[in-house]
Amino acid sequence: MRTKIIALKLVFFICFFIQSQNSGIKGVVFDDNNNVLVGVNIIYEKKSGNLEKKGTTSDFNGNYLINLEPGKYTVEFQYIGYETYTLDLNVKSDNFTNKNIFLQSTTTELDLVVISAGKFEQKLEEVTVSMDVIKPSLIENKNTTDLEILMNQSPGVQVVDGQANIRGGSGWSYNTGSRVLVMIDDMPILSGDRGTVQWNMIPMENISQIEVIKGASSVLFGSSAMNGVINVRTSYPKEKPEIKVSLFTGQYDKPKRDGLHWWGKSKRRFQGMSFNYSEKIDNTSLVIGGNIYSNDGFKGGFVLDSLDDRFGEEIPVSEKRGRFNFNVNHNYKSLPGLSFGINGNFVFSDTYESLIFQHDSIGYTPVGVLEGDKPVRFNQMMFNLDPFVKYINTANNTEHSYKSRFFRDDYQPYKKERGFSNVFFQEYQFQKTFEINNNNKIVSTNGLSSNYIKGDYDEIYGEGGNSRVKQLFNYSGYSQFDAKINKLNFSLGMRLEHLIFEDDNQFVPVFRSGVNYQLSKGTFLRGSFGQGYRYPTIMEMFVKTDYDPVYIYPNPELEPEYGWSSEIGLKQLLKIGEWKGMVDLAGFIMNYDEMIEFTFGRWGEFDPDALYGFGFKCVNIGKTRITGFEVSAMGEGKIGNFNISLLTSFTKVNPVILDPSEPYYEYDTGETINYGTQDTNEFLDDLEEVPNPEYNPTGASYDNSNNILKYRHENIFKFDINIDYGPFTTGLSTRYNTMMQNMDAVFGSAAFNSSVSSSAFPEPLIDLGILESRERMTDGDLILDYRFGVHLSENVTMSLIIDNLLNREYQTRPADLGPPRAFSLKLSAKI
Repeated sequence: MRTKIIALKLVFFICFFIQSQNSGIKGVVFDDNNNVLVGVNIIYEKKSGNLEKKGTTSDFNGNYLINLEPGKYTVEFQYIGYETYTLDLNVKSDNFTNKNIFLQSTTTELDLVVISAGKFEQKLEEVTVSMDVIKPSLIENKNTTDLEILMNQSPGVQVVDGQANIRGGSGWSYNTGSRVLVMIDDMPILSGDRGTVQWNMIPMENISQIEVIKGASSVLFGSSAMNGVINVRTSYPKEKPEIKVSLFTGQYDKPKRDGLHWWGKSKRRFQGMSFNYSEKIDNTSLVIGGNIYSNDGFKGGFVLDSLDDRFGEEIPVSEKRGRFNFNVNHNYKSLPGLSFGINGNFVFSDTYESLIFQHDSIGYTPVGVLEGDKPVRFNQMMFNLDPFVKYINTANNTEHSYKSRFFRDDYQPYKKERGFSNVFFQEYQFQKTFEINNNNKIVSTNGLSSNYIKGDYDEIYGEGGNSRVKQLFNYSGYSQFDAKINKLNFSLGMRLEHLIFEDDNQFVPVFRSGVNYQLSKGTFLRGSFGQGYRYPTIMEMFVKTDYDPVYIYPNPELEPEYGWSSEIGLKQLLKIGEWKGMVDLAGFIMNYDEMIEFTFGRWGEFDPDALYGFGFKCVNIGKTRITGFEVSAMGEGKIGNFNISLLTSFTKVNPVILDPSEPYYEYDTGETINYGTQDTNEFLDDLEEVPNPEYNPTGASYDNSNNILKYRHENIFKFDINIDYGPFTTGLSTRYNTMMQNMDAVFGSAAFNSSVSSSAFPEPLIDLGILESRERMTDGDLILDYRFGVHLSENVTMSLIIDNLLNREYQTRPADLGPPRAFSLKLSAKI
């Protein structure tokens, strides 16, 4: 590493003394909305002298610079989705022409260019996988405070307790590893020891677009991408400096049920502000942003135990956080194509977490609060620093990039208790484009990456394993070829992953392939196959803790998950006047081996002080399969005098376990459990003469009819529309899902429901009333969010946002209710 750094410094030193020509052309390339365009192909040739064509590209800030000898030239600017712009240029000695270029988008396409599918720019309709794009306008319109909330509006995506799943790829998996890899600018933002998504780390005030890949994506992105990828791409400065400021305040409305309205005449408020400043200073781009957020919370209650010294005290589940981020990118003037920089992000938060409610009748009160227990509190500090170097050589169409991320997550930075994880990610990538003719090309992408994870948290997982300090090493190499030949696009890739953890040492190969064929103008047919895997996290294997009073147990025998996904899809582009959109239909199948589920059961000893051994544990449940289809539509543009943006989808999934009767876990006593529906009635009659064919006392499911997996919504509908007319803007978001059919059997047992009788539990351990809650929500959940805004000037907007407009009571999953209606007032300004 020291040798590489010295060599790099030497290159910079030599380049500093290279004398450039003092004539030519320079400027910035914009689209027709004044956004800078990155990577625009610029081809130039001299009109006389029989010199061959040469080329360059615009940099990350849209800048371009061409040194030219005096003479007459033809310069062409080419970019996917935009009309080619041709410029005739007469270069004079000792004179640089400053010329900003504005490219016009083509009129038949939505003009969505994505990078995540193959790590190079492609039109959305030409990629070989299912992919959605979320634009920043949706963030601004909905007053989204973190990405977790926004992703619940994305087609096929759900986030429950911080964990994302795509098309039912996972169920409720609180505080366990994610099957969806969430990234910021192509690098993972998962915590080291938990493998969970750090939504608070994502700079919502500085997003250019969000790209969602559906299906196994481990070839390009490695472990944790077996169910898909959410890649957040940050924005770069435009030609002029810009400041964006947003202020908002709001409060929760009174819930419909009096039992939920624990705060009485007091108010439960939330407020926050964000800012983002961006500027280009010569060849350096600078972005600085920040966010402050405070929420009193709608969960909580009062201590009712008169013997407790905190009798009558209010215990809310509140949240406070602050975030600061910066991006610095410098384009090296003496060596065109070379850029380097560093990005950083810092988050401080003070949050309380509630896992299950005390009882359905007081569903916003966490378990234990009435007796004086406080929800789990996290004083957390997180930061990441991302140095990078990139070199684009237009002479031979190659690109070299090195990027790295150091990510630290401190759980208790203000206490003596030691608890943190470190992640050090590095990746080198080499990409070469082979131009054929008429925009036909082959792109070869090859890379090497390493990921080092260190976790140190004695109180949570220090007892298990070979050492209290846990270290995981991950090394990989990958290669993918993408080709565009006339109407055909196809891709083929493979990856070899080497994982080292404790005494485990594994080599994991994965493959993927895909094809996309343009059937006719605006109609594209695609098919894909991809393998995926996920290695268990430190927390999943070694965690042992309680969440007042819920316990979580370790499973050091946990096996990695493996699987594959495949789909066939059809995308149709649409154009109605100036409104452009696309409709997508996809059928999919996902197979998993050794799927890991976060399961509630009796894992510990029968100890009254430890909830009689009940708690959560991560276990392998065996082979599963998820099939289904998805229909989605999106678009934007003008219809008459109305500017309309649309995003809608319907997702149907059938998530099943392939062999529910096969035992998947064995207790220390030798007793086993299976995934079938629990039924403790051995006989159907009182005389015990008629055997019960459904008798299954070791079943772990509440309702496994048709082999349905736990904690899945089988039908999901989403709709969002925003309409601008003159100075007014209005929008409506809709989310609907059917009720979760299956859950852990113990949640429906007499141990936690007084409505169920049992000889084993004549009185419930804790009467959660989960079955009562399910009975009131059999029709599923329908949530409407409404917004209305007024443009007070060209750059200032005032908005009213009403979330959960109908004040519906709904469940995010069993034993947890979603928030009541909330009102927000937001002021946004651009300077």
